[in-house]
Amino acid sequence: MKFVLAVFVLSAIFSMGARAANPEITILSTMVANFSGEGEWGFSALIETGEETILFDTGFKENTVLNNASSLKKDLSAVEKVILSHFHTDHTGGLLKLRETFRDENPQAFSKVYVGRGFFEQRYTSGGGPVYSLPGQSFSPFFTSAAEFRSTAEELGITFIVIDAPTDIAEGMTLTGPIERVHDERNVSPGFFLKENDELVADTVPESQSLGIKTDKGWILVSGCGHAGIINAAEKLKQIDDQPIHMGVGGLHLFRASVETVSWTAGKLKEFGVKKIIGAHCTGVHATHQIARALELARSDVSVGAIGTRIDKTLAIHPASIE
Repeated sequence: MKFVLAVFVLSAIFSMGARAANPEITILSTMVANFSGEGEWGFSALIETGEETILFDTGFKENTVLNNASSLKKDLSAVEKVILSHFHTDHTGGLLKLRETFRDENPQAFSKVYVGRGFFEQRYTSGGGPVYSLPGQSFSPFFTSAAEFRSTAEELGITFIVIDAPTDIAEGMTLTGPIERVHDERNVSPGFFLKENDELVADTVPESQSLGIKTDKGWILVSGCGHAGIINAAEKLKQIDDQPIHMGVGGLHLFRASVETVSWTAGKLKEFGVKKIIGAHCTGVHATHQIARALELARSDVSVGAIGTRIDKTLAIHPASIE
């Protein structure tokens, strides 16, 4: 009987999937900055597990993540794995500079970059001209060609791993890969186009992916912009392992959303068991607090996110701004 019970307990543990020790997460790129650091329209988060350090997105301006990490006394030289949530420059702009800065100190620094299938599809303007960077910016490398961006990165020693299905990238960390659009959340800004049969079609950012981190309280969902829809991303994590979505972190792309859309989003997040939220980057201050009210979150469990906002290993949020 004891043997049967032991087998049952072990089976239950393994059925939950591998789980790393709770990580520490620090925001290095978003709009709000405090005494030190530089705010921008972009996103980046440093994830430290004790075993390795991973960077999720690389900000917009090529020096933002570099400078903010220095201000916060975060050593980036150990970062070897990078996740890019999608191709937009406000999430990829710092990659090349980070690789150039740290490769002499650590030849593997910023060398392995995970992207979703579709990341290297060529984009176009409404007039059919090739484009691959957000327009009108001179503070990070500008590319009109996806192939040029890729070749420039590879010449620096960067290897891209293109994924099209859920992929474990470290103990307790799973990338969703491209997320199915089960719900029509329409979280895509207009302006870019893809070509299908030589016809321009709206770019829905098909490569958009999120990161799931397994903790002792459920999933942490890390989102760059949420172009696939944050509820679609949460549904994907639940399919991978049916654990609660304990916390959402990053850009949820609700800054232009109607009150009704945000209300629907909040209702679904409540169903998923969300207990904490950091609505940085494109989430919007109003949307973040509307969600917090709907979920009846304590003040300590919600943040609009700022440079240096941190989640510690107990999963407590440490705000870096006056909120």
